[in-house]
Amino acid sequence: MLIENISDLMVFTQAVKGGSLSAAGRELGMSLAVASKRLQRLEEQLGVRLLNRSTRQLSLTDEGAEYYHYCVRILAELEESEERVTRGSKEPKGNLKVTVPAAFGRLHIAPLVPEFLTRYPDIKLTLHLTDSIVDIIDQGYDLAVRIGELKDSSLVAKSIGLDRRVVVATPSYLDRHGAPRSPQDLADHNALLFAGTDHWTFTGPSGEEVNIKVSGNLDTNNCDALREAIHADLGLALRPLWDVWQDLRDGRLVRLLPAYIPPAYPINAVYPSRRLMPKKTRIFIEHLLRRFGPIPYWDDLADQAPADLARTGED
Repeated sequence: MLIENISDLMVFTQAVKGGSLSAAGRELGMSLAVASKRLQRLEEQLGVRLLNRSTRQLSLTDEGAEYYHYCVRILAELEESEERVTRGSKEPKGNLKVTVPAAFGRLHIAPLVPEFLTRYPDIKLTLHLTDSIVDIIDQGYDLAVRIGELKDSSLVAKSIGLDRRVVVATPSYLDRHGAPRSPQDLADHNALLFAGTDHWTFTGPSGEEVNIKVSGNLDTNNCDALREAIHADLGLALRPLWDVWQDLRDGRLVRLLPAYIPPAYPINAVYPSRRLMPKKTRIFIEHLLRRFGPIPYWDDLADQAPADLARTGED
């Protein structure tokens, strides 16, 4: 048995993504009545109920949950097939859903959006900033930016940078408390923690691994709150270069323990494992790569900071 109308599948998947038939209708440009009839027609053809419907919400039946995964894959493959046939013959268009880490997205992805949308006005971009790991297939995202090692082997990853980390503090904090000479000296300082990370690991000058337990009076999962505390001279912190590179460049923060290197983590653009990605996804990744360059600007400019921005504790 073949489904007679692809639009019925689209109504079903959009209803699941949007949480209602009215949302599916708005997304597809049809009335609620038409969307409801399309879903009913699909259920009648299949001979099963896909969605439990109430006045407040929709919920997938067991059969609907299984069928939804097939529908997502089928519609994606159809989109890719169309893209392959028309590649280069038309401007990209349609909905592009992207999810990115909140702070990294605010600092480095959001500023690139206006240029991208000006260049590609027929793309409707949904940019979701969150530190939660989103299931991009189940939730209908085309692309995610993720920092760290990937755990989902079904996703394809394209490197867009490296998350290098440094220990930093303000000059005034160091004037009052001194600069640590070695990782062991961190125990004598107020360490401002991010998301409970109270063990800091370094690779030393001779290649040795050093693991230090630190402590302090602030622990937060918000980059902005942590940055405020650092600039208020409350303590030192282990931060990504992409978060503090401008402060290092302008002298508002000092890089500490430059001979001891914390682990670095990949920054990847990830997308569903498909043989051919849609053009809209490909050009967004290319846009990021062009703007970040082979060495992202946060790495390049931080490395060019004046020598006195790195203190060893010997001054």
